[in-house]
Amino acid sequence: MFPVMHDELERTAESPTDSSVGPRSPAARMELSDASTAVGLAEAAIGSRVFGDASNALSAGSAEPLLIACRDAASKGERVAVLARAESLAAAREAMRRIAQARLSVVAHALSGHGGEELAALTDLGWGVLCASGPEDSFDLTLIARRAAEDCGVPFVVVHSHGHIGPGAGRAHAMIALPPDKACQGFVGPASRMKALHDPAHPSLAPIGDRAFGERVPFALGSALREYANVSGRRHDVFEKAPMGEAPLMLVGMGPVGDALFHSVAELRSRGYDVGAVSVSALRPFPGARLVKTLARALAITILEPIDEPMAHGGLLARELKSAFTDALTWAPGFPGIGRIPKLFVGVTGTSFDVADLTAICDNMLADEQGRRTFSFSDTDHALPRAAESRLAGSATVSMRWVLDDLETADGALAMTAALLAAALGLRATGIVMPTPGGGTTVDVFASREHARGGMARRGPKLVMATDRGIASSAAVAPLSPGAVLGVLSSSGDPTLPEAARTIVRERRVRALPLGYDGAAPGAPAAIAATCAGAALAVGARAQRSALDGAEVARLVAEHLTARGVADAGPGAERARRAFEAMHDALASAERDVDARAAEDRPRGEPVS
Repeated sequence: MFPVMHDELERTAESPTDSSVGPRSPAARMELSDASTAVGLAEAAIGSRVFGDASNALSAGSAEPLLIACRDAASKGERVAVLARAESLAAAREAMRRIAQARLSVVAHALSGHGGEELAALTDLGWGVLCASGPEDSFDLTLIARRAAEDCGVPFVVVHSHGHIGPGAGRAHAMIALPPDKACQGFVGPASRMKALHDPAHPSLAPIGDRAFGERVPFALGSALREYANVSGRRHDVFEKAPMGEAPLMLVGMGPVGDALFHSVAELRSRGYDVGAVSVSALRPFPGARLVKTLARALAITILEPIDEPMAHGGLLARELKSAFTDALTWAPGFPGIGRIPKLFVGVTGTSFDVADLTAICDNMLADEQGRRTFSFSDTDHALPRAAESRLAGSATVSMRWVLDDLETADGALAMTAALLAAALGLRATGIVMPTPGGGTTVDVFASREHARGGMARRGPKLVMATDRGIASSAAVAPLSPGAVLGVLSSSGDPTLPEAARTIVRERRVRALPLGYDGAAPGAPAAIAATCAGAALAVGARAQRSALDGAEVARLVAEHLTARGVADAGPGAERARRAFEAMHDALASAERDVDARAAEDRPRGEPVS
């Protein structure tokens, strides 16, 4: 039996905090993880048996064999989970339905691209559905879903966005804070609480129907969400809302889209928009009544989805929210009574968007009847008009991009950079690794004092690093803005910019900086990693106004390489030092160029702000 909770509708949805680790959290260790690694760490901490792993999760075949084996083990009273791609689980709907009918406390982990594909196929099977926006969310929701599933006897599926590399989508890596294993075990409870299918206490023998049985889920999930804050210091709810008060304009999204909206609100409000955001993480059970209560006073609401459904009235989240407002308008039991429905807009973001897109959305809502009720940034014919960004937007998050030749080099550079940003500047890094059209790999890196979230809303990078081959890609030059630096990685130290790249550098007044790494072919990945890490430390030090210098960078890199078994750490440390000092000077010059340009463009007599 699980404890009876008070009415979930009366709980506030405005309490979650931006802080990743609060003052009450137990001692935690930091580790760079992707979604599949985070799932494995969480399930291992509580002694679960996981069917499937990251290697076979790359296959898009049906997950039915894994689900059958998982069902057999759960029927014997084992604590089990499944790890597979979202489309693999969607191809095994009947096997998932049988698990739900047997009321087995199984947790399935669906590795997804940008969090929207195949999601609808998982919502009508009798499973709880949670949406994780990044690796740290993946770790947390794994434990929350496990606790809720075992409390209520309903299986859960957690959809992990940016969980694998695919067309138009990347795999996210992040420095996450891992609570002690004992704290995780105390939160979930011992494995002995699992009952075999023939046990008289098994939920399948409860003499109640499926709908009445499902009414247990919101209370079990709400309890798990609240109590998890005592384990990690991170507060979770079925949705998050910012700011605390009411706003006439609201943005609503789910998974990584909602996370990006939630962490872009402060920047939008600084630009003069009276706007708020809601990030939904629970799709089943859907918190319709609470969402209506939170959003009913808004004048206009835009619901953003990652993928388009051209012949439907919006995507999955839009349809759910419209249905909830209809129930509230007709005074359905359990819903707050309302007298009107705010004006609803539905948009499609595609795989990524930026803050300029969000300002266009706010302008669209303010246009009243002239605004487009449906739009799509992934379709140029249906996109909203947007103003060009004149210079880099201010943000507490440091943003960088690397365009490298292969995945191995990208992973190595990200691992070293994340570790050194944490050690030298106390910054937590998140990187999204994705293939570049025509070959190569693009890495978008974000770093901040707190956990760097909201990466799906891209910001103009302060630094773009590209190899001789990568500099010819649009991924290297398209995001450049005034005040940025383009670093060109070359083994010879004398790179040649293509004509198109030179034109963009000249028109946008970007500083181009050659960075020779002097690495022979076998040692090139390590040399590039050290160079990228040194340049990234320069960006972080400028942003944080740190007194970090080249000698300290060399020392930290040498310690990092020595701890990882590199016999001669001197060359790598020297490369990082040279890259740090050159990039630090280039950034200072770029900032002076932007200030001088702004002074030239300012009308005479106008005071300096």
